[in-house]
Amino acid sequence: MNECVDVIVTYNRKNLLKENIGALREQTFPRHDILIIDNASTDDTKEMVQSIEDDRIIYVNTGSNLGGAGGFSFGIEEAIRRGYKYAWIMDDDSIPERGALQSLIQKAKALKDDFSFIAGLVYWTDGKLFDMNLPNYTCKSKHEANYELIRDYKLLPIKTCSFVGCFVNIEVAKSTSLPVADFFIYGDDIEYTTRLQKIKPAYLDLDCSIVHKAPSNAGSDVALADKNRIERFYLQARNGVYIARENHTMPKTIKLTLGKIRRIILFAPDNKVKRIITVLKGFWAGMFFHPNIKMPVLDENGKNE
Repeated sequence: MNECVDVIVTYNRKNLLKENIGALREQTFPRHDILIIDNASTDDTKEMVQSIEDDRIIYVNTGSNLGGAGGFSFGIEEAIRRGYKYAWIMDDDSIPERGALQSLIQKAKALKDDFSFIAGLVYWTDGKLFDMNLPNYTCKSKHEANYELIRDYKLLPIKTCSFVGCFVNIEVAKSTSLPVADFFIYGDDIEYTTRLQKIKPAYLDLDCSIVHKAPSNAGSDVALADKNRIERFYLQARNGVYIARENHTMPKTIKLTLGKIRRIILFAPDNKVKRIITVLKGFWAGMFFHPNIKMPVLDENGKNE
């Protein structure tokens, strides 16, 4: 078994997944396994994966659609259970450049594993940075920046990142709860990486690049989302309020919510009332939302069972 595993969550996107697997198999760092977490796809994803001859590929079907949040929670727990040292997690539409994993491994060794996670630079298909996948930085002034890390290792301290290419130190992941599966979608990456970064520092690797083949680079904007996708923003609002409650940032979240409503009024092309009601319902639900929090199962010696 290799010490690093790529954790890929997929659902009914076998063509993108095939491209993702191809990019992972072509990484210049060869000693890694590829763990496919399939949220019970119905488009012959299993058959496609099993047709690829590569002993590094592991296929696991969750049995039902757990959403992105549930899939990542399932996948990280599986990586812990199988005894890996690092988990490189991403969606099925993530296409890492050939040297991405090599860079992450080198940075992990340079840091002597004194990190919780390392993110990469995420681009859209047009070569521009993907707005929704930009990390949050810890440096509020030039005095807080570690210029030696930037100069010597091209590492920038950060606070959170998305799950598009998040390289997780499993030893740190063992000491906190798994991503919140009950989120289903939205906010699971921010909530989880916030917790990880409180345990050990986190970094952005400026030498690691990933292309995110999402439909657009518009981000998750309830004001501009397609009318058929409005309902999912209920989860975005609910999960955001829960995160704010846990991190004592409710004033900021109230301000952001009012900003969303203002954007809907000014810029939404249709269904303005429905969009506003969705946001408000999600906000209210978040005040009383108590998701199931699950810890990785360890034995009495702190090892995987």
